[in-house]
Amino acid sequence: MRRFISAGLVLIAWVIPGCGSGPGGVKEALIGANLELSGESATWGQDTKRGMELACEEVNARPEQKVKLRIIYEDNKSEPGASKNAMKKLIAQDGVLAVIGSVGSNRTIAASDVAMEEKVPLMTHASTNVTITRKGEYVSRICFHDDFQGPVMAKFARDSLKANTAVILVSRGNAYSEGLSASFRKTFTAAGGRILDELAYQAGTKDFKTHATTLKQLNPDIVWLPGYFNEVGLIVKQAREAGFQAPFLGTDGWDDPELFRLAGPAIKGNFVCNHFDAGDPDPAVQEFVKKFEERYKSRPGAMSALGYDAVYAMADAVNRAKELKPEAIKDAINTIKGVKGVCGTITMGPDREVVKNAVVLETGETAFKYRETVKP
Repeated sequence: MRRFISAGLVLIAWVIPGCGSGPGGVKEALIGANLELSGESATWGQDTKRGMELACEEVNARPEQKVKLRIIYEDNKSEPGASKNAMKKLIAQDGVLAVIGSVGSNRTIAASDVAMEEKVPLMTHASTNVTITRKGEYVSRICFHDDFQGPVMAKFARDSLKANTAVILVSRGNAYSEGLSASFRKTFTAAGGRILDELAYQAGTKDFKTHATTLKQLNPDIVWLPGYFNEVGLIVKQAREAGFQAPFLGTDGWDDPELFRLAGPAIKGNFVCNHFDAGDPDPAVQEFVKKFEERYKSRPGAMSALGYDAVYAMADAVNRAKELKPEAIKDAINTIKGVKGVCGTITMGPDREVVKNAVVLETGETAFKYRETVKP
């Protein structure tokens, strides 16, 4: 029954608006975007959407783009269950041939089950939990994963900050935070560092005074905090108010302007690993930043850049696919090679993962500042 339904969906995709032949006989492919357009991670989903919109206009204007893209955006409400439903809707009702998303690992894990069941490719632009691509051949990733991001910051802690001790502060039940905690612990301890304790909190927590008191008592050289900006800002602020002054180290989940509003001046002097730096002097990056600022009147963050790159990668795959069907597009995605993006060059490995650099940024009082680039 599933195979019959899936095959039928492909036929639907050829006749609904946005698929088949457009004006002048130009072929079009309908692509879904499963994003956090509302809920706790809405700023990331909206930022991704802006990057995707910009890229879609650009790729469709290229004379070499034989197949134009039409993107349908679906809101997963920043919830795993809603992400699974969004994926089902994009496939069953909208008839998309492939999907980009989500940002959060929990949401992508939920959607990947549907991708495998219905045999429709899912490419995540930003989810870093290592288990995601292990779901199977219909699931791929164009950003680095936690087994790179965690070790990058563990090595930075040991080599650049000369940290000997650390406390891990993990968002319990969050696949992203738990995966990063594990990878950091492994590398930090292997390099001779010592984990004094691992403290946990739940998503949505506002009061971190107990955690702040414990940090002050333990007095580690650094705190590993692989969480999302909405909790990170409160954690750092309350820790500083309690008198704890050691640096916090984090990841791409910190990347949101709201972080600086939530934490205030307390955010200064901490460090994060990220996919992208708008201050990168690379001409391609600066051209993207210029176009983004002109259109949206704001500076692009990592999610905008990753969404932008995902559309270019998908456009490459659709252009090379032997036919406009999910299986053929899946095969093309899994063989992407040398697609240049603003977050690095995208070449898909046999495990449907890419190898890319990371940047380490320092937090100022109102913005991130470039510190160094780390290669795999």
